[in-house]
Amino acid sequence: MVDMDTLATCVMSVFGVCSEASYSFFVTCFSQIFTAICPLAVVVLYLSMTSSCAPRERLATAKVACWVAWGIMMATALGGPKALDVVGIAIEAFNIAGGLLLIIIGFGMLRSDDPEVAVSRDEAAEIGQLPKKKRQDIAIAPMGVPIIAGPGALTIVLANRAEASGTAGFVFCLLAISLAIFLIYWILVLTSKGAKWLTPTILKLSFRLSGLFLVAVGVQMAMNGLKDSHLLANLAKL
Repeated sequence: MVDMDTLATCVMSVFGVCSEASYSFFVTCFSQIFTAICPLAVVVLYLSMTSSCAPRERLATAKVACWVAWGIMMATALGGPKALDVVGIAIEAFNIAGGLLLIIIGFGMLRSDDPEVAVSRDEAAEIGQLPKKKRQDIAIAPMGVPIIAGPGALTIVLANRAEASGTAGFVFCLLAISLAIFLIYWILVLTSKGAKWLTPTILKLSFRLSGLFLVAVGVQMAMNGLKDSHLLANLAKL
């Protein structure tokens, strides 16, 4: 018979180790992924592309899009650094390249007048008028990929997966992805009946802040890549 006191002690000790080692990583990973997705911009395009849909069709579109995005991001995390090894890319080089990509995306968001993700509002309006079968396909692309699971989010997922330490870090990385997609889904559900609160001012402010955050994350990733590659140290010795 299992001693309940011993079992409780083991569970608490495991939880303590995980929370101390991985809680900060989980929060960082989740916040970076969630910001890279840019939820408010996703909402604008979602409402535009489903403008002629019935409420049930809108919810189905949101569900399929989020499942597709979740699957792509989980596959990216599961592949992790091994996917880079196959093509002969060092993780340091990926961090530098990924950091530069995030900087470019962030600057584009800071300079843009209107939030746009992958498609323009005019294109989104045209999509909303397509037949039902075509709208179902749109839930996969462009809603699932690349609007939700875009290059910025996938870059952050792969970078955090490479930095995850041990099994706990790997599990927390997957949990961060799942939580981000879960929240995106419920945001789409809550706004599917209307978005009167989504004023242009709120949207632009969120878009600018997301862009600034992505620039900062990109700079940090590039600095980490340069540090790990010892490139700066070697240049200093010249």
